[in-house]
Amino acid sequence: MKLLASPTSPYARKLRVIAHELGLALPVEDTAPMTDPASLLSANPLGKVPALVLDDGSAIIDSPVIAAFLLASVPGQKLMAQSGHDHWQARTTEALADGVLDAAIILRFNMAQGITSGPWVDRQYRAIERALAVMNTRVGGSGFGDICIAVACDYLSFRFTDLHWREHNAALADLTDGLLATPAFQATQPPA
Repeated sequence: MKLLASPTSPYARKLRVIAHELGLALPVEDTAPMTDPASLLSANPLGKVPALVLDDGSAIIDSPVIAAFLLASVPGQKLMAQSGHDHWQARTTEALADGVLDAAIILRFNMAQGITSGPWVDRQYRAIERALAVMNTRVGGSGFGDICIAVACDYLSFRFTDLHWREHNAALADLTDGLLATPAFQATQPPA
């Protein structure tokens, strides 16, 4: 299997950290989605990364689905509960973290087009702020959830240096700093 991904994709980074923590080999093929490479469009007609191409040539798309596949590939894994309340809370934390990333990426695309203000831009910043406040209360819920949180927070630090998310989210800052020092996060650091 191989992961089609951009080196700066936070969704792909989440998967790479999970694979590292699970001890799975996950080769990454550097893929620039905006150029619509044939290999990506074959794996994901939406033209979005990440996409996981399996050994039989079939593909799994969308980071939550790929994350579920990776977790299911390791029987007895301890990153996330297999079922029950803790499982669904970890999935909810993932959805919050991915929502922060979604809003941040919308803002990046808007900025690239010169759109830096207005109701839609304001809505994205408010969504990020609300989600961070909730995630600040969810730290320590599961290893999987904590990975998702730290990836989202580190992406904000990487792309939105003026956001100052740490000032009101001490638990998130502590979690992120701690996880960034781990081998899995060190090995998946995006290029500057």
